[in-house]
Amino acid sequence: MKNRKRLFLLVMILNFIMGTLAVANSRKLVTITDNVGRQIDISVPVERAVVTLRYNNELIRACGAIDKVIAVDMNTAQDREYWSNFNVEDVVGKNQKSLNYEKIIKLKPEVVILPSNGVYKEAEKKLAPFGIKVIVVSGYDTNDFHNQVKNIGIIFGKEKEAEKFERYHNEPLEYIQKKLKGVKKRTVYWEDAKDYYTSFPGSYYYNMIVASGGENVFENVGGKVNVAQVDSEAVISRNPDVIVKNISLKSTIKGTGVYQAPSKEQMEEAVENIKQRKAWSDITAVKNNDVYLMSQFGHGGASKMIGAVYMAKWIYPDILTDLDPDEIFRVWLEEYQGFKDIKGHFYPSIVNNK
Repeated sequence: MKNRKRLFLLVMILNFIMGTLAVANSRKLVTITDNVGRQIDISVPVERAVVTLRYNNELIRACGAIDKVIAVDMNTAQDREYWSNFNVEDVVGKNQKSLNYEKIIKLKPEVVILPSNGVYKEAEKKLAPFGIKVIVVSGYDTNDFHNQVKNIGIIFGKEKEAEKFERYHNEPLEYIQKKLKGVKKRTVYWEDAKDYYTSFPGSYYYNMIVASGGENVFENVGGKVNVAQVDSEAVISRNPDVIVKNISLKSTIKGTGVYQAPSKEQMEEAVENIKQRKAWSDITAVKNNDVYLMSQFGHGGASKMIGAVYMAKWIYPDILTDLDPDEIFRVWLEEYQGFKDIKGHFYPSIVNNK
């Protein structure tokens, strides 16, 4: 009997060793170039990752690898419906700029994924001694979508899923580009959730406007990047054809978005506030009722592709007749995020926008 027990134990140990070796042999060392141009050697596929920024987690989920993410930031985890698989008590920091390194080290991830506007340089210094790689993925960067989704596919061993996701992302943007070739551009004033804050060449919101086929009214303002404040007169003098403003559910962390849409009343009030601004009644967009809203949650889907297609439809409804932003958004939520389609993130609705 003892011999049988010893034999059984030996077989179990051998099976464990063989399984471990099999996993090790299935991994390979690759070199990727991240969103800020750093070349990083990493053993893939990764099984344990800490990821900050909702956009990044959405891209990972779209590629079928969210089960490899062991912890996120509070800006992500705050949405208990959309990210119920992550415990708010186990977040690794408020956001990509404020991290709890002690907790990260305790979790023993193989990689930490941060966006370019996060503290990736600091994180690299603090985590390198523990063998934890820091990779920059910026889910809001429309222009680097191909490289970032390709990297996600490689990191998590989901190359085929990443390729399928990229085809979904590219198809409507290619249609927009094709249909608007040679068409005179209509001008757009995009505004952040904060009044009078807008985008300039070099910002990710600016790139979203470009992808929509519109022309930013601040196209020729150089020297600024990201979002900056302008005065009311600067907008009036540029007389935009279309106005698009971001909006957040009032209960969310400032500047973030959640699955629940803002109320219709909040949307109506925001549009009316824009129209009632001093001297804005003479702006073409206001006169023609071309004032639109998109939520922080809705517009950012698929590296702001969702925002771009809604903007394109609002700007060129008579040209982009086959573009269906509502269906594209539905596919994003239901097929790539695993959630039921939800209305109210874009206002007015496409059906009733004219």
